Amino acid sequence: MPADASAPPLGLGAAACADLSEEALRTHVLELHRLRAQVEGALVAATGAFDARTAWAADGARSAAGWLAARVDLGRGRAQAEVTLGRTLRATPLVEAASLAGDLGRVKVDLLLAVRTPEVEEVFAEQEQFLVDTVAGLTVRDAAAFLRHWQVRAREAVGWTDPDERPDPPEAPRAAVDLSPTFEGRWVLDGEMDAEHGALASGVLAAEVDEMFRLGVFSADDGLTARQRRGLALVEVLVRNGRAGTKQGAPRPSLEISADARTAAGLVPVDADDAASRVCEIRDVGPISMAALGRYLCTARIHGLVFGADGEPLHLGRDVELANRAQRRALRFQSRGCAFPGCSAPASWCEAHHIVWRDDDGPTDLPNLVLLCRFHHHRVHDDGYRMARLTDGTLEVLRPDGTPLTPSRRRRPSHQRDPVVERIRGRVDQLIADRAA
Repeated sequence: MPADASAPPLGLGAAACADLSEEALRTHVLELHRLRAQVEGALVAATGAFDARTAWAADGARSAAGWLAARVDLGRGRAQAEVTLGRTLRATPLVEAASLAGDLGRVKVDLLLAVRTPEVEEVFAEQEQFLVDTVAGLTVRDAAAFLRHWQVRAREAVGWTDPDERPDPPEAPRAAVDLSPTFEGRWVLDGEMDAEHGALASGVLAAEVDEMFRLGVFSADDGLTARQRRGLALVEVLVRNGRAGTKQGAPRPSLEISADARTAAGLVPVDADDAASRVCEIRDVGPISMAALGRYLCTARIHGLVFGADGEPLHLGRDVELANRAQRRALRFQSRGCAFPGCSAPASWCEAHHIVWRDDDGPTDLPNLVLLCRFHHHRVHDDGYRMARLTDGTLEVLRPDGTPLTPSRRRRPSHQRDPVVERIRGRVDQLIADRAA
């Protein structure tokens, strides 16, 4: 990318940066990060070539890592990591090219290569461009989540058994809780659970919080934090279930599982590209295999959302003022958290917000709803930030002065499939139709 002639010089100190406009400073920071990614990419590539040619041997060094540790500001362990990365990048030319171009920072390069385990090397090579393009547009956190999903699907495609499906070691408790009295009559609750029991417990508490909102115990302006609401909900669950002979209905424990239509239909991926595009996960826990999904369908009470090819999970044309439980659940699946660009607040911190406000006759329907954390909910209602849903479904947010926000990474991959997967869509759709017939 050619340098912008109007851009500030690279060597600006803090005092000089203070003279830049806010927009120029934002641009300057982003450009510096891109340049750092390019320099890191070039350094790793050069280190790989340096190691491959044994250019270190002429100085009597035992290894490339030893040569580096003796001459640059790297410890031996970090130097060895640089050499190992350089070796691996030689086998992943598209990742290397994106790194050299500044499109992938070092952290994302590490994430990509971490999922290139021996059993999926061939699948990785087939889908390397797809992976690079997808990861480049995501935040680091969501790139890591996407790649974990991809690795699970890739392993299933080659018939490899995921270690996560093995039983926990005997010393790992499925659930353990301590409740201890402390000073001034207060108690401390501490515990741990495995993935399945943690998801079930979280589902119980989330359902109870929803019920307490419905009954008016909680409200959006009650001043309680999400943590405090969960605590009060836990006490309510314990008290209600401790009443002898009570028939009061309680919200049922549940898991929230999202899956694409093909996985939900029980169809084995037809090729590696199809496997990489699959979605099958427990919300806030992570990806699960098709086998695990089958077990949960048989034994657990679940709330599920099946995504179509366009990624649309649910549409409710209800004429109501407040988002109902099903809509809030759909929003959690759809956005994973606060929809305000650049915010990483999880869904449990968020409230449903009307893009077109109710006072302006905005409908309480999913296309007009987004999740916003308390901080950004106040920014929109009190500070004049404006939101709009564009015709392509994306969310536009403008500053109070009408200017757009600085672009940020997406929280999750786009549902648009890559061209290879598009070509097999018709064939897989026919398999689903044949199965249903």
